[in-house]
Amino acid sequence: MDKLLFKRILVTALTVLAVIYVAYLLISTNFNIYPTENAVQATITDKIYSNGFIIRDESIIDNNSAGVLSYTVSDSEAVQAGGEIAKVYSNESDAAAQSKANVLQKQLDDLITLQNNNTTQNVGIDTINNNINNNIVTYLSGLNNGDVFSLDENINNLVYSINQRQLFTGKINNFNEEISELKIQIDQLRGSSGESIGSISTKRAGYFSSHCDGYENAISVKDIEKLKLADLENIKKQSVPQNSAGKVVSGLKWYVACKVTSDEAVSLSLWDDFATLLFADASTESIPAKIIGINQNKKSSDALLILECDYMDIDLIEARQEPVEIGLGTYTGIRVSKRAIHDDYVEKTVYDDNDNKKVEKKKVQGVYVLYGSEVQFKQISIIYADDDYVLCNPSPDDEELFNGETISLYDQVILEGDDLYDGKVIE
Repeated sequence: MDKLLFKRILVTALTVLAVIYVAYLLISTNFNIYPTENAVQATITDKIYSNGFIIRDESIIDNNSAGVLSYTVSDSEAVQAGGEIAKVYSNESDAAAQSKANVLQKQLDDLITLQNNNTTQNVGIDTINNNINNNIVTYLSGLNNGDVFSLDENINNLVYSINQRQLFTGKINNFNEEISELKIQIDQLRGSSGESIGSISTKRAGYFSSHCDGYENAISVKDIEKLKLADLENIKKQSVPQNSAGKVVSGLKWYVACKVTSDEAVSLSLWDDFATLLFADASTESIPAKIIGINQNKKSSDALLILECDYMDIDLIEARQEPVEIGLGTYTGIRVSKRAIHDDYVEKTVYDDNDNKKVEKKKVQGVYVLYGSEVQFKQISIIYADDDYVLCNPSPDDEELFNGETISLYDQVILEGDDLYDGKVIE
């Protein structure tokens, strides 16, 4: 065998041996590797999703007139008992003309107020600019949501803020010309149309709504705490009287009833009285609520959750049934996968009255953490649990921990592995 062939065979053999050795190292090392994840801080809001049915103290306003109504109050506006909510006209053209005159009269009153009181001396330009921006956002929101009833009021508020800015910046000194023009328009509208032939008043005080949906008398607020899930599921819509002029929502409080599962009922029973509600369409922000009832036939059955609210606006006063998100609280802690949780013993050293040392052991719930090549077991204090993970308190009270040690931020938590124990060294 020549030298060249021998060298080739030798090099090939050494290469194969090197590959085999590297593969052995990789395979043997992988057997000792435990998958880990860093312990990071997370904030979670505990939520329940359901379909809410809104219950209010509502009274339908009768309209016994034969004419056309022109409302003098807006939806969600507060009204007094015996107060007027609409004027009656003999035909639609008279009602439209008088309604337009009322809108212009509001603009006229605002201009006169601005000019006579010189209110710009009491506010700054930043406040005025913020008011303009907020009024634009409110107007666009109402336009997108189809809230035609409040558009006139939104426009008036926007025009008022713009006129206020013009006075502040000195672009105009007065509104004499605009005031004169508005007076002429109002006189023309009222002079060319008939006067009202009557009016509609409400017998009860509360918040007005021109919309009735047939559920006004389906459930009495007096029976709200006795309500059962079957009552809600069997609720029936009634026909709205043809002579209805709208309704009044009385009382400061209104209620939301919704179905929850038996597990959700348990969570709710452990929670305090307060929650937040976010409706799919009726609200863009969460509103505060109070839990006043969790009614169920037995612990394994679905339950009826009843919440009490006292905030009202035009969207909420017209809402009846829609999906709702119930927020029960916000938790912040160290996030840990449920796969990483184990039960193991921890130790602590105590001393008796004679200063004799004694080691005590207790089995607790915790996680294995990798420090370099050493495994350490740390007790955890769970403040929130989901299907896949938990949030742990990074600074629990002393009485919650057996030996005072718990998981820390950025610990390398071992997710899974066999033969794990405190003090194990991974080679």
